[in-house]
Amino acid sequence: MELIERYLQEIGRHLPANRRADILSELRSSLNDSLEARTDGQPSDEAVIQIIKDMGAPREVAASYFPEGQYLIGPELFPLFQLIIRIVMAATVGGQLISAIVSLTVSHRADFLEFLQILNSIPAALGSVVLVFAIMQWFNVHPDFKKKDFDPRSLPPLHNDKPVHRGELVFSIVFGTLFLAFLVAFGTSGGFTVKYGVNLLTDPVLDKYYPWIGVSVVLGILLDIVLLWRGHWEISTRIAKIGTDIFALVLLRLLLQGQVAWSNQMGISGSMHEQFQFTNTRLGSQLIGMASFRLAFFVALVVIAVSTFFRIYRLVKNDLFNYRVQA
Repeated sequence: MELIERYLQEIGRHLPANRRADILSELRSSLNDSLEARTDGQPSDEAVIQIIKDMGAPREVAASYFPEGQYLIGPELFPLFQLIIRIVMAATVGGQLISAIVSLTVSHRADFLEFLQILNSIPAALGSVVLVFAIMQWFNVHPDFKKKDFDPRSLPPLHNDKPVHRGELVFSIVFGTLFLAFLVAFGTSGGFTVKYGVNLLTDPVLDKYYPWIGVSVVLGILLDIVLLWRGHWEISTRIAKIGTDIFALVLLRLLLQGQVAWSNQMGISGSMHEQFQFTNTRLGSQLIGMASFRLAFFVALVVIAVSTFFRIYRLVKNDLFNYRVQA
């Protein structure tokens, strides 16, 4: 009857194409059998309506035959989705960061707006992967992977590594990316220029180390991404973090030494107090900027040095000792 066909048509809208015909054929047979049993071969509209009500709403019936259709990305596809999204995110962010730092290293010039596209590319890449897997879910496409027999002996060993603070890592990644964008903009313009052609916060010493500062920031961002992925600290990641911190300490030390050398060449003492006394000269605005940077470098040097000392202490006392005991 027409009402049954309309009912089956609506159910079919919520079923995958590769299973739709078989499911609808089964439902049609079930409805006709029920209708014949109730009406003794003389169906009425009221009887058809009642049978359809008893079976349920079209979306509910479709969900009982195809529960995966209620998911944007079902349980069978989700492990593969996790793997692909990690690869895509690492390739997208890592590739653009490396490209930006190479451009900065080679030419000392980069477009600030283009660099900010790193942040814009993340939701675009994520959305593309989600769309592909949603289409796969809708058409009930499941890659045919050979499942290995589960062996309990293959379970990873227990670890006592400290879990990472994901909120801090996300903040560090975002802050590092914004700082790298600031670095690119600063290097491109040669400093911040205000009205009447007055240059503020220009630093000739800092200009020499732009590429290395960029490398240090990129290494920190990549390590934070790895930690966010792994979810806990390991000996390898602690050693890598100590290595990036030492690299940053050497770089900060070179920056401080370079600023002292520049001040001596200009006939100004390296002390920030004396530099501020020259603020009324033609170098006044530049000296303010360099003194500000120097103070920031010194504070960063102290903070990173203390943090590195405690990282090394924890590595030697806990991680390496536990590793030696387990071995």
